Amino acid sequence: MRKLAAVMAALIFLILPAAGCCETVSGISDWFSTPTATPSPDAFRFRDGIRWGMNKQQVQALEPTPMTERNSDDNTLSIMKTNGKVTVSRFTADLVFMFREDRLLMITYEFKSQTLANDYAYLSAALSSLYGEKAPAEPMKIKALMDGINPNLYKTEMIREPGVWTTSDGTTVYLYYYSSDAFAIMYVSPGLGSRVYQTNGL
Repeated sequence: MRKLAAVMAALIFLILPAAGCCETVSGISDWFSTPTATPSPDAFRFRDGIRWGMNKQQVQALEPTPMTERNSDDNTLSIMKTNGKVTVSRFTADLVFMFREDRLLMITYEFKSQTLANDYAYLSAALSSLYGEKAPAEPMKIKALMDGINPNLYKTEMIREPGVWTTSDGTTVYLYYYSSDAFAIMYVSPGLGSRVYQTNGL
């Protein structure tokens, strides 16, 4: 009996480390598996589930309004604009998606002053209800951001009353007049905003 008990104890001693070894090998193999990209729960989502980094085909699959596409000469920059107005809050606007190397980096709603001067104030309050208190923005920063995708669209001196909000994932949202009778909401990907510099004279 003593011999049998000793043999059983030896077998248990051998089996337990082996089980631990298998667990360790499995853990190591997991390090080399290909991770599946999943959006962060607080990642910014635009209308219809559109997200930063999507390509043109993905955006077109989600946005039901027909769009016209325009590309730079080297095809690195692309702009897709809706052929008709879309509904935003209680207003209508042109919707513009902007891509660099087929990655969505900026979105704008472009409004004409539609009824009264308080349209702008209404949208400012609506954005604050979503993203918190508005901060003042710099016209030159707005122009620099736009120039990175759609050069020479804006004149700095025409950008008035700019405000900015920042979402939990670092997306920046700007509201500003860009002409005497038009204003815009511009959404900027964190990836684009972090790489904008003023380099005049450097």
